[in-house]
Amino acid sequence: MVLTPRLRTLNITEPSPMEFETASPSGASLPSRKRRRSPDLPELPKISGESMLEVYTHRSLRLACHAKYHDNERLSLLGRHTLETIAAQFLFHRRPMLTKSEIETQRKLPVNIIDTWANFYQLRDKLRHDPSFQSSLGEPEQGRLLFLAYVGAVFNEHGLTVVQKWIAALLRLTTDAFEFDSELTDLEEQSSKRPKVEESSQGLSTRSLQHALPSLSSVYKPTHYNPYSQSPPPPPSMPPPIQPPPPKGIPTFSNPLAPAQPNLAFLPLFNQTATQRGLSINYPATFTGPSHAGRWNVSCVVNGIEKGKGTGASKQLAKEQAARAAYYAMGWAPRA
Repeated sequence: MVLTPRLRTLNITEPSPMEFETASPSGASLPSRKRRRSPDLPELPKISGESMLEVYTHRSLRLACHAKYHDNERLSLLGRHTLETIAAQFLFHRRPMLTKSEIETQRKLPVNIIDTWANFYQLRDKLRHDPSFQSSLGEPEQGRLLFLAYVGAVFNEHGLTVVQKWIAALLRLTTDAFEFDSELTDLEEQSSKRPKVEESSQGLSTRSLQHALPSLSSVYKPTHYNPYSQSPPPPPSMPPPIQPPPPKGIPTFSNPLAPAQPNLAFLPLFNQTATQRGLSINYPATFTGPSHAGRWNVSCVVNGIEKGKGTGASKQLAKEQAARAAYYAMGWAPRA
């Protein structure tokens, strides 16, 4: 299926070739490209001055003066993959459903469509380039690369949602190949509605990873280096130091239930005791409810057997409760 630019509204006209003629053979000056913006054309997303400088710097200028600053090549690559991802998602939701090969083919939008979008916003007017590049400025491929660079900058600053809404509006104006379901939301919103299950085969989401990272250090204690591993247990009459691992008997740590003890007293104590006894510990966790007011449910599994459960507003609090319950279930709590 070949996609061609076809404007779907009568309130906007595609720029004529004369509007974007770059230079005559005689070296005449460029004609004016300014034209009145139609209200149907979606607003060009704003980007920072630093990103704008990178977007509108052509590689010919950098190569000509051996500059070290960035041109727009990297942003063009980022924008190409972003645009293909958005197009693939729209095609995936099209009905009747398209085949894998059809999606792969149609997600790569033709050069002339993307160049038309560059012409809509007169992006070439701001492009800085070496004079030797002037004769190639009007080529559709150059308009495509410039537009993709702008897409990459918007994605880098604002994320996928802003780019998706912008591109969807442009696709509605220029082609019938994409059908938009009114119930179709952006990718990030769809992802947030899926059940958040930690330690699943699909991997961790960004938000789940942020919760998981602080707790990894308490779960996986280093065992390859322990300066106290060869030290004999302290005499029973002397209180054990804080840092060394407990002896093989009942731990002699102070009671973690004391009011002055921190909330996370049980978790490091349980992990340390289990490590010294050669036990395997896992903390499978699930998240239920809305993202702003959900609850974490964590289980403490020792050698494949669940020994404790915990629930809390944060994963760390739920894990602490699970470790507390497992600590008593294992019979490690100090006798009264």
